[in-house]
Parts: sequence; C-alpha cells; structure tokens
Amino acid sequence: MAGIVEGVSPEIEKLLVIQDRDKRLIQLEHQLARIPVERVEIEERAKAATSRLEELKLKAKLTEAERKQLENDVGSKRTQIDKWRSQQVLTKKNEEYQALAHEVSNAEKEIFKIEDKELDLMDRSEKLAAEIKAEQKVLDEVNAQAQRQKETIVKRESAMKEEIEKLKAERVTLAAGVDESYLSRYERIMRHRQDVAIVPLQHGNCGGCHLQMPPQVVHLAKRSEEMVTCEQCGRILYWTGEYEAASPTALR
Repeated sequence: MAGIVEGVSPEIEKLLVIQDRDKRLIQLEHQLARIPVERVEIEERAKAATSRLEELKLKAKLTEAERKQLENDVGSKRTQIDKWRSQQVLTKKNEEYQALAHEVSNAEKEIFKIEDKELDLMDRSEKLAAEIKAEQKVLDEVNAQAQRQKETIVKRESAMKEEIEKLKAERVTLAAGVDESYLSRYERIMRHRQDVAIVPLQHGNCGGCHLQMPPQVVHLAKRSEEMVTCEQCGRILYWTGEYEAASPTALR
C-alpha cells in the first residue's frame, strides 16, 4: 500500500485508501436513495399523459352527448311541426291557420339554428378524435419509455447494491490494518463532514476549507510523524510537496 502519496505516513496512506472507498460508498448511497424519486417521476409522467388523454376523451364524450341532445331536439320540433300542419289541414278558421303557420315558421328557424350548432359540434368531434389519436400515440410512447426506464433502474439498483456490499467488505479488511486512534478520528470527521476527512495541503492551504495554515502546521504535516489537522475544519492534513510561504526558513 506504500507509495500512494509520496512522503505521507503509512497510516494516512491506509486512510486515504479507505477514504476512496468511503467516497464511492457515499456516492452510491446517494444514488440509491434517489431511485425511489426516479420511480415516482416516471409514474408521474405516465399519469400526466394518461390524464391528458382521459380529459380529451371526456370532452369528446360530452360533445357527442350534446350533439345527440340537439339531434333529439330537432326530432321533437319536427314532430311538433307535423302536428301543427295536421291541425292546419283540419282548421277552418283563418286566424287559427295563421297562428299555426307562425308556430311552424318559428320552429323551422329554431331547427336551422340547432342544425348549425350540430355542424359545429361535428367539427369539434373530428378535431377531438384527431387529438385523441395523437395523444394515444404519445401515451403509448411514454409507457414504453417508462417500462424501459424501470428495467434500467432495476439493473442499476442491483449493480449498485452489489458494489456497495463489495466496498463494505473491502473497507472492513482495510480498516483492520489501521491504527485505532487514526481510524477513530477519521471516522468521526467523515460522519460530521460527509465528504472527505483527509485533504492535502495545497500551497499551504487546507484542501478542505482552503484556510491558510500557519508555517508550523505545514512543517508538522511535512514531517509526517503525527496526525495534523486543520485548525478551522478539523480535517486531517497531509503534505503534497507544494508550498509557497513568506518565510521558507520556517520549514527547515
């Protein structure tokens, strides 16, 4: 395991390997936690497409019902017109005849208006039928895509769980070879930070919070004889060989 980072103590090197596994574990666990959300999003897209189709079908149904009602209204008025005309034939009074003629005329005008509405509704029905056909196609595509996505998620989920178990087993083996005090400190920091516990000193700055470290801290990190931590974020520091200090003699 030696030689991972030149000049770093063996215990820090071991922890860096563990940290690499932990970072991957955190990443995988976050991705795994996201899967239920992905499933809900897939279902919501399918539901939205289904809802749009059902809404169009309802409009088409109501339009057809309205057209049928108008058709019935026309039939009723035509029946009434036939009765009035029959009465006209039988009546001998001119005044009554004219009154019936007036009723027939009004009824025929109403029929014309109703038939115009029927034509409008027929146009609307045709447009809705085209929209329903297009929306059905969209829904079929959404459902097919949703099925593919669900199958992909199942495979991803299985692969991630398998990798997590493998990483956890590796971590147990790796942790067994680390000094308990180092491991305990590292794990406390990881639980708190949830990203990295060990960071490099980059030009004298903490690789975690980027605070400029005092020369004595850099010096201790360079010697690699003990655990050195950042005064601000508490992360464990290791020397990378890069440092720009105002007083280089402070590191000698």
